[in-house]
Amino acid sequence: MEEVVGPNTLTATREGRLLTMATQEMHRTRETSLSRRPSIRIVWIISVLLGAMLPPTFAQTEANKALVTRVFTQDVCTPGYLDEVDEFNTSDYVYHGTGGDQDLEAIKQPILALCEIFPDQQWNLEDMIAEGDKVAARWTFTGTHQPTGIYITMPLIRISRIREGKIAEEWSHPDELGLMEQLGVMPPTRQSYTWGESSSVSGDPGDPEANKALVHRLFAEAITGNLDIIDELIAADYLFHDPVSPVEVRGPEGYKQEFGMYLTAFPDIQIALEDMIAEGDKVAIRWTLSGTHGGELMGIGPSGTPVTVTGISMYRMADGKFVETWASYDALGMIQQLTAPPTWPIAGAWITNVPIPDLGVIVGEWTVVPQDAAGLAFTSEIRAAKPDPTIFGNFPDCDHESDHIGTTRWTASLAYESTWIGYGTKPAETPGQLPEIVYISILSGKARFVDRNTLAGEGTHAFYLGSQDVDGDGFPDEGEAPIACFPYASTARRVQLLPPCVPPAPEAANE
Repeated sequence: MEEVVGPNTLTATREGRLLTMATQEMHRTRETSLSRRPSIRIVWIISVLLGAMLPPTFAQTEANKALVTRVFTQDVCTPGYLDEVDEFNTSDYVYHGTGGDQDLEAIKQPILALCEIFPDQQWNLEDMIAEGDKVAARWTFTGTHQPTGIYITMPLIRISRIREGKIAEEWSHPDELGLMEQLGVMPPTRQSYTWGESSSVSGDPGDPEANKALVHRLFAEAITGNLDIIDELIAADYLFHDPVSPVEVRGPEGYKQEFGMYLTAFPDIQIALEDMIAEGDKVAIRWTLSGTHGGELMGIGPSGTPVTVTGISMYRMADGKFVETWASYDALGMIQQLTAPPTWPIAGAWITNVPIPDLGVIVGEWTVVPQDAAGLAFTSEIRAAKPDPTIFGNFPDCDHESDHIGTTRWTASLAYESTWIGYGTKPAETPGQLPEIVYISILSGKARFVDRNTLAGEGTHAFYLGSQDVDGDGFPDEGEAPIACFPYASTARRVQLLPPCVPPAPEAANE
């Protein structure tokens, strides 16, 4: 027997040559389309046969890779494929996707639907690593959407857990946001929906355990705001493949901007590393990001919404540094959370407080009534608890100020904007005539939930003369400028059930 080489104690015998041939064939099949599926089956058979000849750990991971390759590069739209789903997966199989967990029977209907929608679909394998009982694979899904005829590209990373030669559990994060954009359901945000060209940078691949430690260190230190660690661990020619991002991220500075964007968007950010798979120069991690949306992200202003995002990333190392990253995460779900209607209803009765420097506090009664079932539009009315129709003496001949009525609309997860209009009037000079409008008062405001029963707001209060409404429609004529405009800040507290008073007991009647 020839000399043993390498950590896997694989000899350069017939078995070694067979494995080399199988491995070469596997790499070729990763770059082919569905027309090469017979070769994939050959690789799978060879891997199974070699299982008894190779060291258990290495043989098992290669068999796991072959299983995943076989499952996802078959023509899933052929008759009888659903029977093979039972063959490939355990009876207690669980799929963890963006729509929630699904069991073996639940995934069959989406498979059929996908065949109807994309009858020419292809799953192109870009890369694959394995460790223990798990396989992380990077794919590109393509197909022509029916009935629109739109050709779509959807990158994704999928992690599969294998048990006794079958897939028992999977996690996947396809680029559903990109799918919606390509189909015209959402406005496009980028030029390309692919992984992009891979980097040609090479170097010492390092040890898998050492590479895992680099990932742990980067996240542990960068999440605290220590971005200097990025200069140390990110290579000068680093390349980040994020299909969701409209801009290319390169080098330490690009990574700082990308990571810093999330630190700003989520000041209390937490990233939990749920799982980690390493082989050769690559590490795949499954992660969960959580935090409160406190800064702008993807053009969406801060909403105060708690957000949770799951994803999978794959890293490539060279010479002890990160040189390349591929990321696949639930960007569509993140946007839906950032823009979802609030769980705290603004409809109801509120008491508002508007402090006026040197003059006191204006107390108001604010009533908000829904206009639609979705909770996006409201009719609202503000009434001053102690109205001053003269507006602190500025309109001395006014003797009445009307309530302000208007509309309130939801703008972000916990934010609303409103416009109200009211009038100041005086008695008509001619007896028996209607009162005369002296001024038109327009309030514009924005309010954001502090908690379920408290709002903080700000806005402006504009005044127009009655004579600036020549056509008499109740609004200032177009092009007219207010004679005065004041900023204000406000707070509002929801009116809740209060305990009733207890009246004194009636006095006993005199006998």
